[in-house]
Amino acid sequence: MKRETKKKKTYIKKPKKIIASIVGETSPEYLFPELFPNKTGQTILIEKKTNIIDLGERGVYHKNNTLNDLTGKEWKFATRSVITKVYPLNMQHNLRKLHGGQKPPELCADLIKTFTKEGAIVLDLFAGVGGTLLGATLCNRKAVGIEINPKWVEIYKQVCKLEKIQEQEIIVGNCKAELKKFPDNFFDFILTDVPYWHMDKLEKTRSKRTKQSNLSQFNDFLIQTKEQWLEEMKVIFKECQRVLKNKKYLAIFIGDMYRGNEYHMLSAELANTIKNPNLVLKANLIWYDVSKSLHVYGYPTTFIPSMIHQNILIFRKEE
Repeated sequence: MKRETKKKKTYIKKPKKIIASIVGETSPEYLFPELFPNKTGQTILIEKKTNIIDLGERGVYHKNNTLNDLTGKEWKFATRSVITKVYPLNMQHNLRKLHGGQKPPELCADLIKTFTKEGAIVLDLFAGVGGTLLGATLCNRKAVGIEINPKWVEIYKQVCKLEKIQEQEIIVGNCKAELKKFPDNFFDFILTDVPYWHMDKLEKTRSKRTKQSNLSQFNDFLIQTKEQWLEEMKVIFKECQRVLKNKKYLAIFIGDMYRGNEYHMLSAELANTIKNPNLVLKANLIWYDVSKSLHVYGYPTTFIPSMIHQNILIFRKEE
C-alpha cells in the first residue's frame, strides 16, 4: 500500500499596496500624464484610493501635505538648518545691490516654496528692492511689499521691466501705518528682512576706509538704542501676527552684529522680544552667504569675526 504523501502548501505572498498601475493611453484617468511616460508609450495611472503621487525624479508627493507642494525628498532637504546653496547673482544683481540688504530672489523663492502652496499670498513689510517679491514671482505666488524708500521701489520696478516679468503689488509707505489697512488673517506667509538696529545711521569702518551705510533710514530717531529698536520691532510684528493666517509661518532675516567692542546676538534678542504664546519660535535657519567677502578686523591683537552668515528666524502663528 502506497504511503499517501501530503501536498505542500503553496503560500502566495500578499502584494504590497499598489501605488500606481500601468494603463493604456486611452484611459481618461491620467494624473500628470506628461510626467510619467514609460518605454511602451503607456502612462502611469494614480489610483483613486491612494494619497500618493509619484513625481519621478522629484520624488513622491502626498496629497495630505497641507503646508506646501514639496515631495517628501524635497521636504527633507528643505529642513536642513544650514543653507549652503550657492545662489546666482542674477535678476539684475548689479542694480539690486545698490541696496545694502538685498537678498537673492531664488533664496526667497526656496523659503516661499517651503512654507506655502502655489497661489498663496506673501507679505514683505520691509520690501527693499523686492527680493521677496521676485522670489514669489519665480514660484507662482502672489506678493505684497511695503517699502518706505521710493528709490528702492523704483529699482524693483526697473528689475521687473528688464526681466520682462509682471510686477507684484508694492506700496510706498511706513509699514507701521500700512499694516493697519489689511484685514485679520489675510496672508499665507510673511518673509522679510528687518532694519538692523541703527545700521542705517552709522558709518562702517573697514581697514582705514570709512563707508556710509546705504541702507534706508527706517525711522525718525537720530540714533536708536537697542532697547528702542527691539520695542519698535515688537509693535510691528504684533501687527504682522494679526494679518497672518492661523497655523501659517513668519520668517525673518536678521544678522548678528559686532558694535562697540562687543558681539550683539540680535537674532536671539529679537526672537525673545517678539515671541509670545500665539507666535511660537519654530526654528533658526542659518544662511551661509558664500558671496560675502572676508575682511580682517582687529589684526594682529584682537579677534573680531567676519560676518558671512545670517539667521532666518521661523515663527508659527498658533491661535
